[in-house]
Order: sequence, then structure tokens, then C-alpha cells
Amino acid sequence: MLRRLTLGLAAISVAVAVAACNSSTSTNLNIGPNFATSTLYAANTSLNAVAIFSSTTASLTAPSYQIGGSSTTLNAPQYLDFDATGNLWVANYNASTGSSSILQFNPQATGNVLPFATFLGGSLSVPEPRGLSIERAQNLMAITTLNPASIVPSQLLIFSIVGGSPALQEAIGGSATLLNIPTGAAFVSGNAVIVANSGNATVATYTIPTPSPTPVPTATPVATATPVATATPSPSGSPTASPSPVPVATPLNLPPSSAIVGSLTLLGSPRGVAVASNGAIYVADPSAVGIGPAVLVFAANATGNVAPTAIISGSSTGLIAPSDVKIDASGNIYVADSGANKVFVFAPGATGNVAPKASLSVGGTVVGIALSP
Repeated sequence: MLRRLTLGLAAISVAVAVAACNSSTSTNLNIGPNFATSTLYAANTSLNAVAIFSSTTASLTAPSYQIGGSSTTLNAPQYLDFDATGNLWVANYNASTGSSSILQFNPQATGNVLPFATFLGGSLSVPEPRGLSIERAQNLMAITTLNPASIVPSQLLIFSIVGGSPALQEAIGGSATLLNIPTGAAFVSGNAVIVANSGNATVATYTIPTPSPTPVPTATPVATATPVATATPSPSGSPTASPSPVPVATPLNLPPSSAIVGSLTLLGSPRGVAVASNGAIYVADPSAVGIGPAVLVFAANATGNVAPTAIISGSSTGLIAPSDVKIDASGNIYVADSGANKVFVFAPGATGNVAPKASLSVGGTVVGIALSP
């Protein structure tokens, strides 16, 4: 009960804790062309930008468009995803400065634009956000994070994003979870998230508990009602909340419902993970055991010490340090490679030492990628 109450307090605090510059509709809002479904977005962490590729059918030496510049406040973007309305959410974490935030950009935004909303990592109890995935039908967002100040540093946080403001629904962490330096994440279904753990060579799936209704407290008469502080409009029109400490949730020590782990898996340091429409699990691993940089493919619902059903690796692939992977509706395989500073596109069903059908230069160190809805 105490843990649930703590989570509820965090959700209430997060819903109002938006700084004066944290949410805005900007006069320098640039709207790009009507990007098609499955337009590729790539986080360029070294140039503080998001690269946009309007075509991925041929090799490109530069992005078609980008979101970048001082107004964006992008600061070492990591992983990213889209919500049901097409808003782009980006996890920022700069290890050299300790700065962290979750940014939300309007659909089709390009150029040096202000984010529609900014949620500071400290306000969300997300000091080092890495992986980010959104379940569009349920309006849920999963973020993997390292919290050095916590007794449980490696955590998976689940937020409700109904209304556009993240409200903490569940914090998962502890020895039973197998979470260990979690990076990429992907929703398997409306209530299950699969996570790549680079610290212990494990890809684990977590079934999210259904949140319990928050009990309504019994009213206690008081002599004088305490006035409720009202938000003061900022120059940009966004509310400014009075500073208040955010209660730290006690993580739920939830064992994974399944886990791919063991010597047969060849997992070395998995970074990115994706689930195809047929349920197949794709893992981007820069140091697969005995192979090196690779994309490992596992059967749907794979668990335990199982071998991959397919492996993309070898000199022809161009892979140096794959960091993320996505699959489109046609089965094309997109692999972000932070060593090559490129996104490679492989044909559906690709396996072995095969050349990509397209190579897309990001222009800096790419970490996460996303396909627009």
C-alpha cells in the first residue's frame, strides 16, 4: 500500500512539475513535409540532433531533414519513439554533464524548434534515461534508466502519457528482475515490455501489473483549509509549478515473465531490441559472443538458453557497433550503428554475411532509431 501511495504521489507531482520553459508552442515551429508512415528518425547523440530520412530505399550521405539547434534543447539524445498522435518523444542523457530530460516534439517538426514539452529527468525520477518505447493503444511509455542514488540502480519505469504528461505508473527494479544496465526496450503487447540488458547479456520480458485504484482518503475536518497554490503562466503560456520534492518510488522487484539468457544465445552486450509483427525478437549486439557486431534473431516467445534462428553479421554487413534495431510492416530491418555513424537497411529475412540494401549516413554518433506511425 505504501509503495502504491508513493507512486501516486510521484504521478501527481510529475503532472504539474513543468518548468517555465518546459512546455511551449513556439513561433519558430517548423513543420516539414507530410512524412509518410515508417519515416526513419535517428538520434544523433554527438551533434545533439534527430536525423530524419524521408526515403530509405537507396543509400544517402546525409539526412533529408533534421531536428537540431539550440532551441531544441537536445542534449545527447539516446532512444526515441512516437505516440499515437505522432508526437516524437526523445530521451536525453549527457554523461559528461549529468543533464537528463524527456522531450516531446510536435508531429512533422523539423529544424531548430522548441520542444512542445520538456520533462526534466529529476522531476520524473529518471536521472539517466536510456531506452524509450511507447505502447500507442494504451498510452504507456517505458523508460530504462540507471539511478546511481538508488539502492536499485537499474530500473524499468512505466508511465501513463494520457493527456501528454508522463505520470509514473510502475517502477520495476531489484535482484529478481535481472535488470542490469538496461538500454533498449520495446513493447511486446499492451502490458508487456522486452528489455535488452547490456550488463548481464540478458533480454528479458516483463508483464506490467495492472495498477490498483488509488484509495480515496476519508475527509478529516480541519479548522482552516490550506490554500492550494495556483500555477503562474510563463511567458510561453506553459504552467510553472512551485518547486516540491518528488517522492521516490520503491521499485517493484518483479521477476521477468521470460528471459533469453545463456551461452547458446550468443548474447554479449545487447543494446537494442525489437519485436516483428510475427513475434520474432531482433537484438542489436555490438559484441555477440564469438561473432562480434551482429543482429541476433530469436523465435517468437523465445525464452531460456536458446540459439538464434538467424544472425546478421560479417564484413559485408558493415556492422561495427549496432545499438538499435527496428522492423517495418514489410519486414525490412533497420539497424542503427554507433560505430559506423549510419543506419543500415537489410531486406526482409536477411541472414548471414549479407550487404545492406541501403546505408544512411547520420552525420554523427547514432544511438536509437524510430519509425513514424
